[in-house]
Amino acid sequence: MSSPADLRFQRFPLCPGVHLSINSTRKLKTVLVKLFFTGDLDGSVTRKVLVPMALRRGTRNFPTLQAIARHLESLYGASLADGVLKIGEWHVISFRLEAVNGRFLPGRQEVFQDALRFLKEMIFDPFLERGSFRAQEVAQEKHNLGRLIESLVDDKDQYAAERLIREMCPDEPYRLYEYGDAAQLPAIDAAGLTREWGAWVRAYPLEIYVAGDVEPVAMRDLFAGVFGEPRRNGFQPAGLPPPVAAGKTRFVEERLAVNQGKLGLGFRHGITYARGDFEAAVLMNGILGSFSHSKLFQNVREKASLAYDAHSALEKTKGLLFILSGIAVGNYQKALDIILAQVEALKRGDISEAELGSTRESFDNQLQMLKDNFSSLMEVDFVWRRHGQSFDLESYRRRLREVTGERIAEAARKLELDTVYFLRN
Repeated sequence: MSSPADLRFQRFPLCPGVHLSINSTRKLKTVLVKLFFTGDLDGSVTRKVLVPMALRRGTRNFPTLQAIARHLESLYGASLADGVLKIGEWHVISFRLEAVNGRFLPGRQEVFQDALRFLKEMIFDPFLERGSFRAQEVAQEKHNLGRLIESLVDDKDQYAAERLIREMCPDEPYRLYEYGDAAQLPAIDAAGLTREWGAWVRAYPLEIYVAGDVEPVAMRDLFAGVFGEPRRNGFQPAGLPPPVAAGKTRFVEERLAVNQGKLGLGFRHGITYARGDFEAAVLMNGILGSFSHSKLFQNVREKASLAYDAHSALEKTKGLLFILSGIAVGNYQKALDIILAQVEALKRGDISEAELGSTRESFDNQLQMLKDNFSSLMEVDFVWRRHGQSFDLESYRRRLREVTGERIAEAARKLELDTVYFLRN
């Protein structure tokens, strides 16, 4: 069993705009590193997503995919990946490195240091021709990103969720899809993409996370030597967006060639990591639609047989809640009425001891699994810190267990229906 301290990160400032968080766990034989560059969700989203796709095509010393693959293999199979996060109205580009811990390789203690320097080279020193990414490779990655964006419509559940967000937040940055807009791709060329890379790679605040059987002070000194360069321009992402009140409920219908209708409801409540009774909102969402025992699943799917699926999701930075369900088109009104009835039941405090107990236990199980997933633990800690909070798993579990039914009902009473979206044939 791990002690609570084993799950917390020791935090070090490396230089202005760069922080390092270390978990010295003995559970890992490798060292896991994640870097988070935080900017604003804005019109540059497509270009920003395209940048890491271009970066992984070659570095100054390893200018081809084949050269990179051979080098990673020489580092005992080190792995690299990149990713994208949308956190409210922040847009985050992440990089992930996992490499063998040199302390378990007699005579090869430098393996992790070499892998770390290669990670830096990939991000900060890509292969450039006459000062620019290679045009042919940029064209190929534009094609790949375009296919990824356009494939959204093939997943009707995800497509309906994104369409609901866009209809609900037409004038808010949150409407933007984190992978960008395919319509912007034709205007992006290699020179412009290189300028985009230069605009944020040394300017955006950088959060670095490390987990492994490592000595914190030695690791701090290593990272200070590799990444200890102050951020330029003093760039800071926008602050937390103020809550937006729901106006008159809007009803939106869209028609596509679908076999199943997709009904989505968007609510505003304003409870976030930094505002309101956050733990009560989490339990509220759990009782409403996160699990198989939740009200939506039991009443819309199991008892009324109106939906193939019915669940809710909490957006924790802007204070939103979404309900999504797959239904037969002819069941639209019946399903909508029963879904809204479950929300009203929560507002009245119609919460059984079984519902509350099962929801607490379900979240407890989720947090128990988080203990062994250091990649997810890094992301959770990073998101909480973006909101000015520190994440302590055991303290959070305790606070969830202490939430009462009345606090949950009070959180539910803040729900205001903003938008109803229906995708039908």
